[in-house]
Amino acid sequence: MDKLRLNTDFIGFEGIIGRRDYFINILYTAIISTLATIPVTWSLLSNMETMGDAFNYVKLFSGMPILLKLWYVLVSTVCLFIFISNIVRRLNDINGKVNKSINTVVSMLFVFQPAAIFLPFPILCTLGIIIFILGLFLLCKKGTITGKYPYDFTKTFNWGAFFGTWIWGLFNKSYKTLWIFLLGLTPAGLYYALICGLKGNEWAYKNKKWESDEKFRKSQDIQTIVFIVLKMVILPIIYLSIILVLAFSFAFVITKEMSSSPSKASPTLEKIADVIIAYNSIYFESYKIEKNENKFYILPGDWAGYSFGDKKDTFDMAATAAALERMKKYPGKSYSKKTELPRTKIYNSKNNELLGEFTLEKSINNNADFKEIMKAAFTAYKFYKPTVK
Repeated sequence: MDKLRLNTDFIGFEGIIGRRDYFINILYTAIISTLATIPVTWSLLSNMETMGDAFNYVKLFSGMPILLKLWYVLVSTVCLFIFISNIVRRLNDINGKVNKSINTVVSMLFVFQPAAIFLPFPILCTLGIIIFILGLFLLCKKGTITGKYPYDFTKTFNWGAFFGTWIWGLFNKSYKTLWIFLLGLTPAGLYYALICGLKGNEWAYKNKKWESDEKFRKSQDIQTIVFIVLKMVILPIIYLSIILVLAFSFAFVITKEMSSSPSKASPTLEKIADVIIAYNSIYFESYKIEKNENKFYILPGDWAGYSFGDKKDTFDMAATAAALERMKKYPGKSYSKKTELPRTKIYNSKNNELLGEFTLEKSINNNADFKEIMKAAFTAYKFYKPTVK
């Protein structure tokens, strides 16, 4: 029975661990993994030449430097060791005893997962579904042993700590929450916010003296409401207001420069055009801005995988880039997405076949209603399937 003692350590194969502490340890492991593999992630993104490469992990991994490959293997091994040690204790708690056969089978499935990305896609998906179901089971299944422990309100989730993080931490003398300043700049920020929510009541109860448990609960309930309103209502309004002010200010400055001194506005417009054209290079292989036509060349495989909405957005982006490019070439003349849509064409980069164009089937009357205008606008986008991929 000594083997089934409560063991909430970060690493350990002996004993049992409850759902909450198991989840906290997994979140800490995810933080370590995310931060340690940032160089690897950056390298994978740098090796992506097309959108289809995102699903070709073998190609991306083979293009990485050897040191990054070794670092990825090392980080994966360490994180898997930590992960499995927690899975074994969680299974012990669920089964109410040590079952080495079940522990070994489940552990091997999770160990095999990182290497599964090199398997055919159907097998990868099947294994992914199995792992996902197992993960939910381990996280949600009530333990045979810890499920009988008495209720402890300090172990419940604190929504105020989740939404308020460091601000909540200052109110409750829980200065560990200040780590969110660093982790919030990375994808690991959400993991740490969840940890703050899971550990919030425990930290706050220990760090301050409370007259009674009831006053503690009431205080945390009030803070939860305050921080939910702050995070979900007030802060989005503030952020949106700042963005709108900056956007209108920027537009006002550009308009003023263009009207007062076109020569001064030209360098600014060139910088904007350069940024948009550079962004376009992610989607298009090349482009040509000719007198009567804007030619954009795209990989047929990428185009075939786009939905109608994706194709429309891509086409609109090409027309906008063409307008800015023309404004660079011909200062003083006015161009916009509206003027460039009819002469923008998207071609197959492999055989130059037409894949997209904007052609109005009939002119719109001045008395046309909004529905007719919208219908004409959408039917003007003509998209074709590539014959060569």
